[in-house]
Amino acid sequence: MSSRPPLAPTNPVLLAELAAASSAREGALLLLATLATQVGASRACLAWWHRGHAVTGEAQWTSPEAPDTAALLPTQRGAALDEAIDQGVTLSWPPILPDHDQWVTLAHRTLAQRLDCAVLSVPLPAGATPTGALGLEWSRGQPPVTPGMQQFIEDTVAQCAPLLAWQRQAQRPWHWHGRQAILRRWRDLKNHEHPWRRRGLTLAGLALAVLALVPLPDRIGGRGRIEGAEQRVLVAPSDGFIKATHVHPGDRVKAGQVLADLAEQDLKLERDKWASQMAQHENSYAGAMTRADRADAAMSLAKVQEAQAQLALVDEQLQRSQLNAPFDGVVIQGDLSQSIGAPVRQGDALLTVASTRQYRVIIEVDETDVGKVHAGQTGALALSALPWDTLDLRVVRITPLAQAHEGRNVFDVQAEFTGPVPPEVRPGLMGQAKLVVGQRPWLWTLVRPLLERARLGLWSWWG
Repeated sequence: MSSRPPLAPTNPVLLAELAAASSAREGALLLLATLATQVGASRACLAWWHRGHAVTGEAQWTSPEAPDTAALLPTQRGAALDEAIDQGVTLSWPPILPDHDQWVTLAHRTLAQRLDCAVLSVPLPAGATPTGALGLEWSRGQPPVTPGMQQFIEDTVAQCAPLLAWQRQAQRPWHWHGRQAILRRWRDLKNHEHPWRRRGLTLAGLALAVLALVPLPDRIGGRGRIEGAEQRVLVAPSDGFIKATHVHPGDRVKAGQVLADLAEQDLKLERDKWASQMAQHENSYAGAMTRADRADAAMSLAKVQEAQAQLALVDEQLQRSQLNAPFDGVVIQGDLSQSIGAPVRQGDALLTVASTRQYRVIIEVDETDVGKVHAGQTGALALSALPWDTLDLRVVRITPLAQAHEGRNVFDVQAEFTGPVPPEVRPGLMGQAKLVVGQRPWLWTLVRPLLERARLGLWSWWG
């Protein structure tokens, strides 16, 4: 019988080599070879715990001098490892320590008799969930296993097993990690020491059920702007120059109020010209009548009428040289204070006045939601100038023409106020509008846009 060399404490080089291993199986083979060589074992195997049993065959080592029996009796080897894992202690046969009678070692005894060898199984240290076990076999004729050797094996396994388990978990697929996370959360919920977790989950489930089943107002939104229900553009009545302006954008005006003046010097000169010509033609007409020259009288009368028409036209242009407010309202466009003396042509837009007696709201609704909007639906408008107040709306009509705005297609939906309008409201203010288009669960309202986009994308891809 050969003697066994003295055992050394766990080599830190072994831990470093295990950490550098590319996989858990490579690290397990390195551990089995090193440990079996140090304790003189002829065979070694490592099995991981899976679904209530030790799965053998993942990592096995056999000494070159020993007969290869690794493929023999896999069921008996698994049963022996299961015994050690189930009881959580190191088991052997023949017995090494005197307290072996209090542990079940039937599988170890059977395996040792079938292979005619000594058997020892060490469970891998773990928490509440078993990890696996390591088994060693000594052929007949080898030195017996001593209590000190068993302690050395247990210490080595205790130091190396966590590193192997970490490597094995790192190689697991993502769905395994997800399943383990769910199981951990489930165990935490079943823990009676933390009842608040179950209560919180119950409340969250009730809240989710309410959001998924209880119908709530379904709202769609869009940017809204206020316009006057009636707007008037004041244009230049004729070619001329800007003489003076009396209002600025944002000013409130009364009906008939003078808003701007155009230079009338050229028109006055034109009027004097036609007045002079009319006087000459009237004198010619009187002289022709005195001479009883009917032809000359008819020609002079025609010229008098022409001069009268031109004079009336000039007088009308002089009256329109003053731009007057057509109704009570507010100036929303046209700052002429920087254009005094500038020339204008007939038809140029100078000022825009919006009525303050009645407003309309234009809501920009995305093309994905416009199909749910119908005349008569209600909503609310929150203005940027009055963020704490909301104004009630009712849809009047939908403009059947899309416009490109900020990279998306929008439709203008016209609405009107159904309640009192604060005096601070004026045309040009903008805000956010919400329209009630039905009753649906809040969760469906949140998920619906995603489902619709996914359906459209799938249809486009499939087609």
